[in-house]
Amino acid sequence: MWRCPKCRVKGVAKNFSHACGDFSVKKFLEGKSATGEKLFRAFERAIAECGPYEVAPAKTRVAFLSQVRFASVNGVRDGALDVHLVLPRRLESARFRRVEKVGPLYVHHLRVTRVDNQLKSWLRAAYREYGEREWLQKKGFERPPP
Repeated sequence: MWRCPKCRVKGVAKNFSHACGDFSVKKFLEGKSATGEKLFRAFERAIAECGPYEVAPAKTRVAFLSQVRFASVNGVRDGALDVHLVLPRRLESARFRRVEKVGPLYVHHLRVTRVDNQLKSWLRAAYREYGEREWLQKKGFERPPP
């Protein structure tokens, strides 16, 4: 992992594309409803159940990473979150608003109104398979040292 010397954000490779800035979860949640913030905190607790993680806030989103970013909250509404999860395989569910194929990966977009067991299972899969880079091991790539 590389860490930007200016803003300290982590990236997969040296000089990865990002916008340096004074971003925080607190600033991201400013002006959001109490209901939206409560749902954000429940989502983050579900991430924490997956294992060790870091938060990578930006101007327009808050990403969650273990080795790489595997989930992001892109918007907070009153009673809903717009999120996406990254996996090396496509999940099928009517809950997904859209699924984008980006190279060998699938970005699953959904609007979250509750943090339930189905969402938690998807978060665990995204954390393990993409965030922990398990998919690279299955393809025969060596896991980089922490």
